[in-house]
Parts: sequence; structure tokens; C-alpha cells
Amino acid sequence: MEAFKDIKVTIKEEKDNYGLFEISPLPRGYGNTLGNALRRILYSSLKGTGVTSIMIKGVDHEYSTLDGLQETIIEVLMNLKEVKFATKTDELFICRISAKGKKNVTAKDIQTTGDLEVVNKDLHIATLTDASSSLEMELTVESGVGYKMIDPSGRKEVGVIPLDCDFTPIERVSLSVEQARKGQETDLDAVLIGVTTDGSIAPKDALLESAKILQEFSGKVMIAMGMAKKEVEAIQEQVNTPEVEEVVNEGETDEIAGWKVEDLPISKRSKTGLLSGGFKTVGDLKNTTSTELLNLPGFGNKSLNEILELLDEYGININN
Repeated sequence: MEAFKDIKVTIKEEKDNYGLFEISPLPRGYGNTLGNALRRILYSSLKGTGVTSIMIKGVDHEYSTLDGLQETIIEVLMNLKEVKFATKTDELFICRISAKGKKNVTAKDIQTTGDLEVVNKDLHIATLTDASSSLEMELTVESGVGYKMIDPSGRKEVGVIPLDCDFTPIERVSLSVEQARKGQETDLDAVLIGVTTDGSIAPKDALLESAKILQEFSGKVMIAMGMAKKEVEAIQEQVNTPEVEEVVNEGETDEIAGWKVEDLPISKRSKTGLLSGGFKTVGDLKNTTSTELLNLPGFGNKSLNEILELLDEYGININN
């Protein structure tokens, strides 16, 4: 589709576990179409990692008690469910906690193996109340997608306490659709997606992964409808290696230079000021300066900023 050739993703904000991304320009209506698809995938289909079962020395089940432990076992389990991990593999990991004496046990006390990393190390897990207290735990950590419920028939060993686990690394996704502009086309969409993760994946990587999943799913639909696998792979390869230029080509530059000032999407006051100064096309503005524009009749800082913003969008910079 011709209208999809020059889509750009702009990082509007990126801080800690939050990222705000703008995807534009899109044909009218595709802001909601694409945005809702990506949001659903972000919430439901990204891999995450969490604790799926534990063993505590001296504890047979979640209703047991343990001397020197301030919390109940159930409270400890609830805390463990909030521990966030990061890993690049799909391996099953066995981790341990070994704590003694009067101590506040946190996620940083988890002894990991391989490339497994604890993300929220300051998370509180348990409180040991006196010098003779001890807490020995073995955690099973797995990767998965979505929500994993406890299998009631899975308790085959005394002391192994299974946990349900919410694997999704996405905490929140915001979505809004705004009007976008491409040259003199104003009937376009821009979708703004805000992604907040649990820290185990960067927001940018989460959005990229969701786009990959959407592409792979679309390819499977095409194959299911009878299209040859090689043909689908050829289409995907074309998408993966688009012929995109970072600079505006000469033909497009000439076209922009010929646009009339009276047709530009700017205020009437700014148009009147430019026309009174003899600026009839965008090309006439290329060799001007900010000072010259401010000297135009009725042309103040507001008009100047409006023109500078418009010219910047067209890849035209003027001198101060």
C-alpha cells in the first residue's frame, strides 16, 4: 500500500521503564487499527519470567508457620510473586535464598544462576525477627506468556508450593490517535503509544517485539489462505529491508519549494505577513532569516515559531 511507505516511529519520551512513541503518517482510520492491535499484543503476547514454585526449609505447605518469621507464609508467597526477572533464554532456573539473623530479606538476596537477573532488587520479601532466625528457600523460576494458573493436581512432593504467575512484562499501555500531516495532506493519522514495563524489557524493545509478532501472525494468516510460504517470506523480507532515505530527495524538495504560501496550513496572520514581504512560495523562504521575518508587518514571535516549525517539518532550516 503506497500510503505505508514512509511511516516513521518517533520516540517522543523515554525515561526509566516508560516510553512514548509516535507512529505516523497513517491513512485515516489506521491509527486505531494499528494502535489497538499493538496494544493487545503488548498486553497478551510478550514473554516474561517469574517464580512458579518454592520450597522453604521447615515448611510443608502455605498454611504452615515458621519461627522467627514476622510474615505468614502466604504473605511471603505474595511478595515472591512480585519479583521481576530478566533473561534472554527460555531455561528453567533454580534460585536460592539463604538468610540468617535479624534481617530484612529483599529480592537482592535471591541467588541467581546463568544470565537470570533480578530487576526489582529492593522488593521486600520477608522479615526475620531475631538473631536465631533463618530462612532457607529454593525458587523455581520459569519464562512464559500470559497468566499461568496453579495446577491443583500438580502437588506431588511435600514441601513444594506452586504459585500462579503473571508473566507479562507490561504494566500499562496508553493509546491516542491524533491528526497528522504529510506535506499538504492533512487527513492522516498519528498514533501515540505509551508503554510502561516492569523493567525486564525496555519499552522500545517491547513495542518492536509486538510489531514482529503482528507481522508473523499476518504471515500465518496468508499461508493459511493458500499463499505460498516463499511468497510470504519474500513480502516479509521486503518489509524488513525497506528502501528508505533519511534525506528528502531532489524531486520532493522541488515540489515543496513550489508550494504557495497561501495554501500552507498556517494562520491567516502569518500568511498575510509573508505575502506582504514578497514571499509567495516555500522556496522563497529558503534564503531568508528569522530577523527578516520578524521585521515583516504584524509578524511577531508567535508567527515566527509557527513558520519555523512548519519549515523544520519540510526539512528546511533558515538562519537566525
